[in-house]
Amino acid sequence: MPHTDSPASREYGASPYRWLILGLLSFSYLLVYVHRMCPAVLAQDLMQSFDTSAAVTGLMASAYFFPYALMQAPGGILADKLGARRLITLCMLVATLGSVLFAVSGSVNAAFWSRVLVGLGLSAVLVPSYKALTYWFPARQFVMGASVIIAIAGLGGVVASSPLAWLSELIGWRSSFMALAGLTFVNGLLIWFLVRDKPTDMGLPRVEPQVSQGTGKTKAAMPVKKSLSLALGSLDFWLLAVWFFFNGGILFSFAGLWAGPYFMGAYGMTKTQAAGVIDLFSFGWVFGPLIFAWIAARFPSRSKVLGLSMTGLGLVCLWLILRNGHMSQMELYLFALSFGFLGAGPAGVCFTAAKERYPVEMAGTVTGLVYVFPMAGSAVFQPLAGVILDMSGHMDSGLTSQDFIPLFILYAVISFVAGLAGFVFRTDRGKKIPKEPTKKMA
Repeated sequence: MPHTDSPASREYGASPYRWLILGLLSFSYLLVYVHRMCPAVLAQDLMQSFDTSAAVTGLMASAYFFPYALMQAPGGILADKLGARRLITLCMLVATLGSVLFAVSGSVNAAFWSRVLVGLGLSAVLVPSYKALTYWFPARQFVMGASVIIAIAGLGGVVASSPLAWLSELIGWRSSFMALAGLTFVNGLLIWFLVRDKPTDMGLPRVEPQVSQGTGKTKAAMPVKKSLSLALGSLDFWLLAVWFFFNGGILFSFAGLWAGPYFMGAYGMTKTQAAGVIDLFSFGWVFGPLIFAWIAARFPSRSKVLGLSMTGLGLVCLWLILRNGHMSQMELYLFALSFGFLGAGPAGVCFTAAKERYPVEMAGTVTGLVYVFPMAGSAVFQPLAGVILDMSGHMDSGLTSQDFIPLFILYAVISFVAGLAGFVFRTDRGKKIPKEPTKKMA
């Protein structure tokens, strides 16, 4: 029969090659987390090597998050223009260069700008990965694929703790960053040679018709100006922004940087022992998104999930204050697991809430805008935590458990504020209050 290009006559099917695509994209985002979390076990080494304060070390580590946050909205546009294969390959090459420069940095200034380059390079990995999944996976499997990427990324926190601590003790932190740069470069090559943006790029059929149900036409994206106006002009966007800003600030400033110095100073742990506790953050990171996805499917109120999760994190911070310096090893493990679970687990619910609150035509724009805020929170709170610790006056003699109490009080307060923002958020508010005048129908 002659070939026709109509959806009715074209064959569709999900190729097994999609699992290789998913594996490579997941590994790419795992490397994003390794680069993001590695300062936690290396903070003491960095302070000693550069002979600097906690505040400056926090600023140096947070340099990763400034370009990462700023690039989220443009990253979605670049993903549309370049596709996942070219954009992620470029990202890996830029991050490789930044990691090499960081490894050879002779000053804080050089190290800061090297981390900026790493953050810039890794800023556009998740969004193009999700874009590729929309072509390689049927719609009913997309949530599963997206959850797998987040869950595997959590393993990056595991790699950035005990294994990295062991490697840095074996070959030094500079050589460890060189090894990480090499792994990032190899991953970039694998993406270039093995990943394709769409099945049709390999002569494979599309997984399903790319059309809106019942219309026969692909739904056009909403103009950027209109999308920005609808998002930035609504209360619910800023409630999600507050929730995610404080969530990311707490999670990445502690688990991503100051947890190592805390466990070593408050409990007399070695770097490797502290990394063993930090591993539990990552296990919460791995299973948290999957468990919260299961909860969200059976518990339709997004506001209650967001509110209760951050309220729970605030209670965990109060637990940390009350038991500061006196936890048993098992209690430390339980604390770290709870912290990672409540901190990282509900992130997918927040993204889902943003998509449900606004028209589907602006889903990409609002997702990119919302994702700015956890990265911005990280950029602010890593150096802010360093300033708070510097105020103890014990950086030279060694931090103690008491030196961290002001920081933990701050974490508890902003957790409850974020929880309140979650409770106030509503996904149906926009349906009740139109954002623009409706046109009279003919």
